[in-house]
Amino acid sequence: MVRLLPDYAGSVLWFPEPVDYAASFLDGALVSDLIRWEIGYYDSLDADFGWQSPALASAFTAEGVALALRVAVQLGTGFDVEFASYEAGVATRRFRSEFPADNPAAAAAFTALAGPDPARPRPSALTPAGRTGPPR
Repeated sequence: MVRLLPDYAGSVLWFPEPVDYAASFLDGALVSDLIRWEIGYYDSLDADFGWQSPALASAFTAEGVALALRVAVQLGTGFDVEFASYEAGVATRRFRSEFPADNPAAAAAFTALAGPDPARPRPSALTPAGRTGPPR
């Protein structure tokens, strides 16, 4: 599951560790919006790390939901995207696209980050042509 959260990691993408934006292969416009959202979050806090106003907390949540949906669409059916707002009383939301990845490169990058799937049969060897099978 991909999680969206600002947490002083240089990225709001977590899978399970922070994912560098360049390694995510997400669309540049989406990455820019994720960065702006994180900056807006820190700008919305007071000196005690509380919200400066309920309106800023609500705006953070609304934009977080919209961004989580955009990430889910780019990653497609293979990934859940979770957003747990820091706004009091707001339930954690989980999103999954019903369609194939809008951004196959991003889906492939997150698939690679996920590591091998234990349910997937593993080939015994890779032939020079890239086919699975016994070594020749």
